[in-house]
Amino acid sequence: MTKGVLGIILCPMADDNLMYSLRKDPEEKHITVVDHGSNASIRRKLEKAGIPYETISWDEVSAWRYSPDPEKYNILIRTVDLGLHSKPDKLKSTVEDYAIDMQPFVDGIGFYLGTCGNYEWNIPEWCREKGMKPGAMFCDADGCLCHDCVGINIAGGPKYNELQKAYTGHLYVFPAMATNFDEFMDADQADTTATEESLTDDMREVLGIEPGRDGYLRWLLSLGNYENILKIDTGIGDRDAFEKDVIKVSERTRLKIKTAPEGWADLQPTDDLYSKCKSFLRK
Repeated sequence: MTKGVLGIILCPMADDNLMYSLRKDPEEKHITVVDHGSNASIRRKLEKAGIPYETISWDEVSAWRYSPDPEKYNILIRTVDLGLHSKPDKLKSTVEDYAIDMQPFVDGIGFYLGTCGNYEWNIPEWCREKGMKPGAMFCDADGCLCHDCVGINIAGGPKYNELQKAYTGHLYVFPAMATNFDEFMDADQADTTATEESLTDDMREVLGIEPGRDGYLRWLLSLGNYENILKIDTGIGDRDAFEKDVIKVSERTRLKIKTAPEGWADLQPTDDLYSKCKSFLRK
């Protein structure tokens, strides 16, 4: 039986991957979610799956009011804002601060997120160099980091390169991307709004930019010669919502939907990450 506390630092874009592993693992778990505005998605999914959990504020944790049974398998989840993917420096500092804060309370940390622009950011190696508790993140079968959400779901960089060659001019959409599309796009909303407000009607007409956020997004996609959405079905997440949400994304972007053939999606990084995380705890 697994014993101890596994810390999880979670981006909402990867919570389907965590949920898949939690549901797959038959062992009893005692889950605590730290209160934060970004935890709505994982809480909703835990409730829908019938997986019990408790909530606690980080102030309570840091005041040593988090008292899990050391003889049981405990998971302490702390979420980060999805919008940090557009601010690599802020994402890096936030996650590292979280990891430092969690040290006294956990036996190891699973980093359920991508590096998102911080290409050389090997968080488990950073933990090791700092003499902290062990950490793990999404890696391909050769141990190389999966750097973003697509890489996480197709098993890494080399395969990502092949995907880009096979499907250029495609917007890659997997279940979490479709479900979180608005929040994902809102990450740089302030910059987008400022840019839009700087455009005159004459400029819009010349450039072919329709009013509104979706109009501006369609224009950006056209600059990159995007014509299609590539729907990558990982087999996890909300199945009914995925189909509906991809259609909504298609309607808003005016991109045609294509479905990636079987074999592109791969849960190897997800399975390996969870297995590595559990190895940090006692048996």
